[in-house]
Amino acid sequence: MPPSFDVRLDDLTGAREELREIVENPGLALSRPDEAPISFLQAPIGASPDAATFFIETFGCQMNAHDSEKVAGVLLGRGYRQVEDLDSAKVVFYNTCSIREKAAQKVFSRLGEYRKHPGHGKIIGVLGCVAQQEGEEIFERAPWVSLVCGSASYSKLPALLAQLEAGNRRVTGLDTDTDETFETEITRRDNPFRAYLTIIEGCNKSCSYCVVPYTRGPERSRSSASVLQEVRKLADVGYSEIQLLGQTVNSYRDPAPRGMTFAELLVAVAAVPGIRRVRFTTSHPRDFGRDIVEAIDSVPALCDHVHLPVQSGSTRVLRSMQRTYSREEYLEKIAIIRSARRPISVTSDIIVGFPGETEEDLADTLSLLDAAQ
Repeated sequence: MPPSFDVRLDDLTGAREELREIVENPGLALSRPDEAPISFLQAPIGASPDAATFFIETFGCQMNAHDSEKVAGVLLGRGYRQVEDLDSAKVVFYNTCSIREKAAQKVFSRLGEYRKHPGHGKIIGVLGCVAQQEGEEIFERAPWVSLVCGSASYSKLPALLAQLEAGNRRVTGLDTDTDETFETEITRRDNPFRAYLTIIEGCNKSCSYCVVPYTRGPERSRSSASVLQEVRKLADVGYSEIQLLGQTVNSYRDPAPRGMTFAELLVAVAAVPGIRRVRFTTSHPRDFGRDIVEAIDSVPALCDHVHLPVQSGSTRVLRSMQRTYSREEYLEKIAIIRSARRPISVTSDIIVGFPGETEEDLADTLSLLDAAQ
């Protein structure tokens, strides 16, 4: 996550107080059993020495990191114990990313290591985007893998593990059209102050280079009531910062009768007592409107940073990418952000060398960077 550079004096003072409290009370961030249900506590590693052990390695974005928190929570709730090294784990999960080729290569490199140790005695699982994209072909490529599970099926992990414990050699969870992706009974939070919260899964955009619609399915938004209920519980146990997540987070559409817009949800989350900072990532230019900027302008707890991927400064290349906006329309969004009363930092993503890109197209991208600053 790029920095938003929105530090204020009250933030620094509060941060010092929070850090001082943890230094003086080192167990505070990990155990507050009298203040909240277990689903919102950080479960300490190594809680049950007799339990089956598991290890998770995560590749990819903030959403994958949060998905690993969900997986850890599901396993802790089933009585497993998380360990910090691969060798002492009975169950090993690789939570994968297929957006970046290097990340996918790393996963198969990790899996290849088991060829050297056929008697490892471990249950090996592949989770996430590579699991969803490759499916059962992973079993052919790495026969020692026992479980392949996409992000929409993490709540089913206990049942899948039970099948393996019952003697099944290979199990899969590859549904992409379920809302259960938002709900796990326990989420292990790895940061004592900032909590990730997925508000929309999947994507309905059809960018020509992107695999997300195929690995995470169509867009499914979580109800505003469910989001705000979880934010309140997180605030009750001491979280002061919320980061709302989605492949296209600002495409959020509240399925509840209340029908909150994304901007309205931002304001509502920031209004929860105890929440001092609210961030969000990643936005799509097509759905980015003035109301989001107005919300940031009017609510100090909304961090003054927008990550708005443009991918190319050439309208011709953008059409080839199927990005649904032109260079001029993107710069109009930037103008809206720059017109805010608060200075809002803007970051972006750029693809260079897209098939068919010319020197003129690249020059358009470089000039857009200058124009957008």
